[in-house]
Amino acid sequence: MRIVARGPVVAALLLVHLVWWAGGWLALLAALRPKPARQRWFARRLVGLLRALGATFVKVGQIMSTRPDLLPPHVIEALETLQDQVGAFAFRHVRRQIVEDFGAPPDALFASFDPVPIASASVSQVHRARLRDGRAVAVKVRRPGLDAIVRFDLAVMRAIARVLAIAPSIRLMSPVESVGEFARAIHMQIDFRVEAANNRRFRANFGGHPDVRFPELVPELCSARVLTMEFIDGRKVLDYDPAVSDPRRLARIGFHTLLKMVFADGFVHADLHPGNILVTPDDRVVIIDLGLVAELDDLHRRIFAQYFAAWAAGDATTMARIMVEFSPSAKVGDYAAFERDVVAFVDRYYGKALGEVEASKVAFDMMGVMRRHRVRANPTFTMVNIAIAVTEGIGKQLAPDLDLMSEAAPFFAAVELGPAVVRGDDAGGGARAARSHSG
Repeated sequence: MRIVARGPVVAALLLVHLVWWAGGWLALLAALRPKPARQRWFARRLVGLLRALGATFVKVGQIMSTRPDLLPPHVIEALETLQDQVGAFAFRHVRRQIVEDFGAPPDALFASFDPVPIASASVSQVHRARLRDGRAVAVKVRRPGLDAIVRFDLAVMRAIARVLAIAPSIRLMSPVESVGEFARAIHMQIDFRVEAANNRRFRANFGGHPDVRFPELVPELCSARVLTMEFIDGRKVLDYDPAVSDPRRLARIGFHTLLKMVFADGFVHADLHPGNILVTPDDRVVIIDLGLVAELDDLHRRIFAQYFAAWAAGDATTMARIMVEFSPSAKVGDYAAFERDVVAFVDRYYGKALGEVEASKVAFDMMGVMRRHRVRANPTFTMVNIAIAVTEGIGKQLAPDLDLMSEAAPFFAAVELGPAVVRGDDAGGGARAARSHSG
């Protein structure tokens, strides 16, 4: 099935199809008490359905792949293969959007503009161009009609979530709230004014930093649908040139950049996969694709510092307490059993060097413990944990002997811990204070 149109009839058919598909397969799997092979088969079917449904569902699937607190490992593994397999859209749409947003066609605004995109994805495509002052720029243009498609698709997802929430076992996963979180994440990435605001904030936070850059915007050529920024020539971080770059240095820069975002700035790039981290010919790190971020207020920076300081000390009891009190919805039936599982988790990984563990497995195992005990992770907690796991995974490939916790110690010390800031009477307000940033 390939959905290419959106309208009332399609809406009804799509809703019926998805509810039937999801409900039918869930009932079948429950009846069969699925074995791993059946679970993997189901996950592949889910990925195929998301691809068939188009851009919004692909993007939601990608976001879901970062939520091991909501989904089991076999589904996460399948969703991680879900890539933007979308062809480029015609240049006439690019031209029309530029005219509508800036009042003139590309050939009047730029000295040159390549009509063939250098990259294309479900949300946008990127063209290389040159300004009249000679600067090379990258022009990111949103896919035409995306606003209406996203509104429609999210409405369908909300309806499906409400239907699926009738089942008690699914209701525990908070499907309606999860769709709301996915919707906020998608809107961050399709409104380029959000990315522009994030860009300005990152550039301010890292102003004067000798090793880290964020592309400079061309403000007069930026809008909700078009983003123009300096074109930076660079290799993906894992494709670094060994004649120019020291991999250990790159790993330390990556760690320190993320730690500064989390513990010093409270403003975190939430999509730090290797494709969004470049290394320039002069051996500087460039971070791109700034639409999705997580924001931490002062209280939650201290909570994170406590959490990771507890991890560094092997203090599983404190970790368990923070996870429950930081949760927007914790329904732990047996807290002692939850704490024992956290202790077992810490015992498995504590004291091991970076090269000895799979960073993503550590994060996913921890989220698995939370999921089993019905401790719903705060979305910001999850986003930051995934960012740390991904950065640690990149670091493992660059410098396996580096110890992230040793690198992080100065950042923990810089955050004023003081007396315990996580208290039962503050858990609700604290959970509300940490949020995904929407610019």
